[in-house]
Amino acid sequence: MQDDTLPNVALIGFMGTGKSLLGRMLAQRWGWRFVDTDTLVEQEVGCSVARIFERFGEEYFRQRETEILRGLESLRHLVIATGGGVPTRSENVSSLRRHAVIVLLTAKPDVILQRVQPVATRPKLASASDPLAEIRRLLKEREEAYACADLRLDTSNLSPTEAVQCIENLVKTWKPTRPF
Repeated sequence: MQDDTLPNVALIGFMGTGKSLLGRMLAQRWGWRFVDTDTLVEQEVGCSVARIFERFGEEYFRQRETEILRGLESLRHLVIATGGGVPTRSENVSSLRRHAVIVLLTAKPDVILQRVQPVATRPKLASASDPLAEIRRLLKEREEAYACADLRLDTSNLSPTEAVQCIENLVKTWKPTRPF
């Protein structure tokens, strides 16, 4: 889709809501570039997100995310899949608001748990004795941060194709309340 009035699309939300899969599909559908902030951080640091958390800690990872987002501000025709914690930092939300429509993808906790298996690869869930309870706790903790979204879509009961169509419809009918 070549619409120069449309900003980038940033997909935010908890792990397992479909940000990477749906972002890749949407970018392909529109002929836009897809970027995944987790992948960009992994490429910059040279190891997986889980390893970054283990070796350097969450704060180091979050700072790399913020730097990556700033670097995307001048680019156009991007579909950006963000890490689940991106909106927990106000500077990240400010960055996204400068160049993207922010779409929150949600899913029911039990659906998330099913989608993120094995949890050992998920730093925020790997050490949890009850991963479902930890998902619920983190969702509650991030509720306010996720409220920054311009648009939202529950992907729990949608196929990937249906979800991409819904995102496209939401974005195309969105009326910006801020300049880009």
